[in-house]
Amino acid sequence: SAAWGEDDVWDVALRYAGEVAGFKLAAVAAYGDNTGGNFGKVYLSNPPSEDGGLGWAEAYTGAADTDYFQAGIYLQHIGTGLFGLVNYGHLDIDEAGAENELDTWYFKGGLRRNWNHLGATVLYGEYQNAELDSGPEHDFWGLGVVQEIDAAAMSLWLSYRQFSASGYNLEDDDGNPLTLQDFDMIKFGALINF
Repeated sequence: SAAWGEDDVWDVALRYAGEVAGFKLAAVAAYGDNTGGNFGKVYLSNPPSEDGGLGWAEAYTGAADTDYFQAGIYLQHIGTGLFGLVNYGHLDIDEAGAENELDTWYFKGGLRRNWNHLGATVLYGEYQNAELDSGPEHDFWGLGVVQEIDAAAMSLWLSYRQFSASGYNLEDDDGNPLTLQDFDMIKFGALINF
């Protein structure tokens, strides 16, 4: 597949899905390029202005050219339901001659089995690492369960993730060093396909 948008945003991707020697296999590789300078525009909320305005302030104009490469592979043993997924992404941001790069790895593995009449149950573990070339690093790991309900084209899920970050030089208003604490998250939700 390929796509193009004005002034200029474009991308290309190759995808494969099939069965090989008792395994389900899916793979993808994609590359995108944005030379229009509209990547990364961020707005921060300020206190409302006296004239009743919302008080949004443009914090970053995003005058950057970006390139993003990503690839992934999924493999599932049909007989046992064991599966694994590996994704990789590389983001290159070139702003006024200053380059920043971000590498992201994501791993997921688990088991998909039909243990009840509702549909397949999926148990999984996951890990992601994202690291800037300037040093800051983000990680999370998690566990989850998904119950598919075939009669309703529905999936219910419950998951836990723990996030951590390091490599930042942060200070409070008085110049004292700040540290980032780990963050724990529990999610429950449902998805209905129609």
